[in-house]
Amino acid sequence: MLSGQTDDGYKASRIWEKILATESDFIQSSGDSLGLFKSAKSPSIYYSRLCSYTKCGNTSLSLKNIHKLISDLHSGAVHYKSLQRAGTFREEGNEYFRLKNYQLASESYRKGLLVAPQESNEFALLHGNLSAALFHQFKWAACVWHTCLALKYLRDNNTAIDKRLNQRLKQVLEELHKGDLVELNKCFEWISNYQGDESKPNEHEERYGSVNVPIPKYGRRDLKAFSSQLIMKESPEQGRYVISEGNFTAGDVLASEPAGGWLGSKYSKLPTEELAVASCILLPFQRHNRCFTCHSQLESIGYICPDCNDAAFCGPPSTCFAKHFNGGQFEIPQWHKDECRFIFLLNSIGLGHLCYRLGTLRERKILRTDGDVSLDNLFDSFKYFPSHFEYALTGWLCGLLMEKIGLPNVGEWCFGMLRRLQCNAHALTEISIETPESDNLSGIIQERIGVGLFPAVSLINHACEPNIVYQFLNGFIVIRCIKDLKPGDEILACYGPHYLRHPDTELRRKILYEQYFFKCSCGHCSQKDKKINIISSETMEEWKKLVKQIRAKKTPISRYKSLFDRLKVLSSLQSSQNFEPSYGEMADETARRLLNDAHAVASFRESQKIVIYLINESSEYVRERFGVNSTEYAWELTKMLIVVKAFGLPSSEKAKRSVRRIISLNYGEREAERLLSGEKLRDIFE
Repeated sequence: MLSGQTDDGYKASRIWEKILATESDFIQSSGDSLGLFKSAKSPSIYYSRLCSYTKCGNTSLSLKNIHKLISDLHSGAVHYKSLQRAGTFREEGNEYFRLKNYQLASESYRKGLLVAPQESNEFALLHGNLSAALFHQFKWAACVWHTCLALKYLRDNNTAIDKRLNQRLKQVLEELHKGDLVELNKCFEWISNYQGDESKPNEHEERYGSVNVPIPKYGRRDLKAFSSQLIMKESPEQGRYVISEGNFTAGDVLASEPAGGWLGSKYSKLPTEELAVASCILLPFQRHNRCFTCHSQLESIGYICPDCNDAAFCGPPSTCFAKHFNGGQFEIPQWHKDECRFIFLLNSIGLGHLCYRLGTLRERKILRTDGDVSLDNLFDSFKYFPSHFEYALTGWLCGLLMEKIGLPNVGEWCFGMLRRLQCNAHALTEISIETPESDNLSGIIQERIGVGLFPAVSLINHACEPNIVYQFLNGFIVIRCIKDLKPGDEILACYGPHYLRHPDTELRRKILYEQYFFKCSCGHCSQKDKKINIISSETMEEWKKLVKQIRAKKTPISRYKSLFDRLKVLSSLQSSQNFEPSYGEMADETARRLLNDAHAVASFRESQKIVIYLINESSEYVRERFGVNSTEYAWELTKMLIVVKAFGLPSSEKAKRSVRRIISLNYGEREAERLLSGEKLRDIFE
């Protein structure tokens, strides 16, 4: 199956996955006369076989019906909006609102807005409820916008709802020192043009739209993505790779590149920052939370596509909205128009969605894909794929969709791009603050938001212990070194299995070979395995009993220390096996459970000592396993600082400095400031 499927628990369509499985079974049961499950000398020869098959008439009914499905989607015969689903999301939001979880309430209301028929009463109610949630989060400009929209779409202007909305609008305008804007049309005109303050670039950054992109140390070279002190080399063993010609200190920026590459944007009609975002896709479960045009976190929704459930765009006070809202009309990007009607199908083809996006940008002469370091020139591993059928048929589908909107059918190009994406695409991630529904203990998490392809960065080879980290900024990738580098050092990324998270060498090598078709020979994979004792069944059984005792409600808090002391002894045993749950996980789990004890204040007072002990044990476990510069350790220290503050105890200044240092090293000072001065952590780090 194509990797990169974008289901992720958000109920994305799986129709194409089912068609691929059905067609594969049909072909193999029919004898595979065209050799679709046999090797071919070249991609062109294989794709020719695939095309012959699709035209032969002897295909499954599912594939025969795909043409009608495409026509129905393109004509608008398939309706996406649903009053029932919108109402369900509104009720879900109302429940969160009653619990005073205004952030999750906002998310539910935004989900409802995406699926609600526009100009319906449900649409108006969702805008109104979202404005109330924003009001309680002190997001005044966003609140004004959604209040205005609720009043605009509300059918009965004499209702109690209307009065509440007007009262809220008056309150918020006073907060913004705009109490004179009492007339709705004037208020709407003002908020439509309102833009908030934006951070200015510093001397080490370049400005693209509203994105401040770090400049690599020593400036750029001809291969614009990289520092002038990095150089690309090539060898039969390693292919193309990147080494340092200078000295770098941990935390230095080595590279920055927009999705699609600097060459891709050189002759584009779109500004670099818009093309960077256009050359990525958001995952389906992120589309109610992020702007389709800039990928920024949504506060307000400025516009919702009327024809699909997947496109929401920034509202005031963003510059993104101001750029696209002209003369009272919102300008939808062409690349969304090209996929809007097919979004149900595109959501089911994983990396095929990104392939289709890149194909439409290419054929509209918006994105250049040729050149020495470009999308078309990346290694595609054709000869290593165990089967080409799923990739070729998905490329064929992308070609059909492009043909339907009047572009050339470039199915064979899509077939090649899918292979390149499989080996070179990057998962876009962002660091954010999360408060789980089950407790009030905020945590810093790395959240997966989308997929993109960065051609120059894709030249960097893998090691199971990397010396760089990635950061993603609205369609750009930024690379920092996390170790000091000297001339001759190779720049090495981790493609997934890190030796600390996947200690089993053979498993790491298997994962890498199945995904990227190479046998890892990094230091951790090439060294001979040390002889490690296998944990006895008796020890494993003792571990399970200890875990069971700790989790038992009847176990008194006074016993926790001795139980964890024994767990720690067992955890220190050298073994090729892992205890599950680990010692650190048990310490974290137990601390959280005690913090959420039903006897709130009394429980807090009685169990302070053991909670602090467990939080410290969890932090030490993570520090020893992942290192003092690891983001995992920073997240643990942050958790400890939150707990200490909740208990009214003095915070550790050393811990605060460590958190800021680690985040700055991995993501830069600007990102550290954004995270630590945000609403949820401001009181901890001020």
